[in-house]
Amino acid sequence: MTSISFDPVAQRYDATRGYPQEVARQIAEAIDGAADGNAQTRFLEVGVGTGRVALPLAALGRNYAGIDISENMLSQLENKLRTTGWQEESLSWGSLPDEVMERKLDVQRFLHQEKQATMRLVKADMTDIPFYDHSFDVVIAVHVFHLVSDWQKALQEVVRILRPGGLLLRCGNGNWHKQWETGRGDIRKQWSKIVQELGGEVSRPGASERTVTAWLQEQGFQTEQWEVLRWQKTITPRAIFEGVAQRLWSNTWSVPDAIFALSVERLQQWMDEQYGTAIDEVSTEEECLVLSRTRV
Repeated sequence: MTSISFDPVAQRYDATRGYPQEVARQIAEAIDGAADGNAQTRFLEVGVGTGRVALPLAALGRNYAGIDISENMLSQLENKLRTTGWQEESLSWGSLPDEVMERKLDVQRFLHQEKQATMRLVKADMTDIPFYDHSFDVVIAVHVFHLVSDWQKALQEVVRILRPGGLLLRCGNGNWHKQWETGRGDIRKQWSKIVQELGGEVSRPGASERTVTAWLQEQGFQTEQWEVLRWQKTITPRAIFEGVAQRLWSNTWSVPDAIFALSVERLQQWMDEQYGTAIDEVSTEEECLVLSRTRV
C-alpha cells in the first residue's frame, strides 16, 4: 500500500475531524508549551492538512512551515489563511536558506503582521522532506504515521531535518482503542467484521503510535507521553454509519469497491436490527488528546 492522501475528503475533513475553537486553542498552547516555543523557534508540521493545529499555533507568533501530500487539503488551509488576516508573500522556492534549491517546488508563503507570525506551505511527502539537515527545532506530527507506508523512512527524515536536541512532538487520540470497544466502535467494528467475512481487509499502510515509539527507542531516543486535554462531543449512530458509507474514514479506502458496496448493504441491515428508531439518538463521547515528546 502507498501512503494515504486525504484529497478525496478534504472538503469534509474539518466537519468530521476538526477541533472546536476553544479545544484547538488549548491544544496549540499545550504543544507550544511542550516545545518551549518562542518567536525564534522553527516549527515544521508533517501532514499539516487543513491547519487544525497549524493555524492556532502559528497565530501565537510562531515561525511555522507545513508539508502535506494532499493538494486539496493544503488548498483548504490556504483559503483559511487568506480569510483570517494573513497576507501572501511572493517569494520563490529557495529564497530561504533551509530550502533545498534543487527541488524547484511551489511554495505558498503567508505573513500575519499583527501576530508577527509566518506560515509557508509546500506539497511534499514526509518520506522526502525538501529541507536541509538540521533546519528545524520542532517537528509536529498529528496522528499521521499510521497513514504512511514507508513510515521508517519518514521518521529518518524527521530526525535528519531536526537540529541536534530538537523535538519531535506527536499527537494521538488517547481513546482510539476504547472507541473500538463501545459506542462508535461497535458500528465500525461490525463493519470491519463484515468486510473480513466478504474476503476483504480493513487496513492502513503505516504504523501505530506504539510502534513508532518503539522504533524511536531502538534508535536511542526516549519518549515521554502525557495527556493534554479531554473534551466532549456528540454523535449519533446514523452519523457513524454515514461516515463509513460515504468513505470518510481512511481505513475504508483500501477495500475494493465491490466488497465495500456489499459491506455497506449488510451494515445497513445490521444497523436496522441493532438501532431501529434509535438511529438518531444523540450520545456524548469523550475525546482525549495525548502528546508524545521525543528529543533527538
